[in-house]
Amino acid sequence: MADKKFVELVIESPFILFKGFLMGFIEGSGEKPVYFFSKKTGIKTETLVESLKVWFGFETLVHVCIEKGFAEKLKKAIENTFDKLGMKVKSEKEIKSASFDFKVTFYHKKDAKKFEDIIHNLPDNVVLDEFNKEIDIDEEAEEEKGIYTAEHPYIYRAEGEIVGDFRGVVDVYLKMKELPHVDTEEVYLNFE
Repeated sequence: MADKKFVELVIESPFILFKGFLMGFIEGSGEKPVYFFSKKTGIKTETLVESLKVWFGFETLVHVCIEKGFAEKLKKAIENTFDKLGMKVKSEKEIKSASFDFKVTFYHKKDAKKFEDIIHNLPDNVVLDEFNKEIDIDEEAEEEKGIYTAEHPYIYRAEGEIVGDFRGVVDVYLKMKELPHVDTEEVYLNFE
């Protein structure tokens, strides 16, 4: 997983057209490349100028992060169908690494344990950076458990940054997004 290179392609096309084209191209190729649509995955994409152009309808852009080897074939297919579909590759950048910041607050030990399982079993070439955690256990609130208890008997707070290999960082990001009470920033890409 960590040894595969990924690129970010920016395609000038309506999303639904490009998605259909990509699905058909993958099916026809018989390959199973790993890819992520940036907006659907939480990957930071646009500069302010780019987002204004899209907002006002001047451009329709799709950002997709895809395996480098497959991207070469995809770019040729897009070029070959330009006259019929009007899609074109606006840019291509090789992804060197990725990162995202997070903050969590859990009120149940089972949720904190799921989170701890994620951060203690990171993929190869992915690290946890600037990690701070604090656990508060209120013994009195624990005894007064009930539906109207104002205090939480258990509070787990943590913040930090996940940094490293693009694919691994995105996998960790998607796992964290499934947990309750996790606040993540967008995934930032670092390019070659």
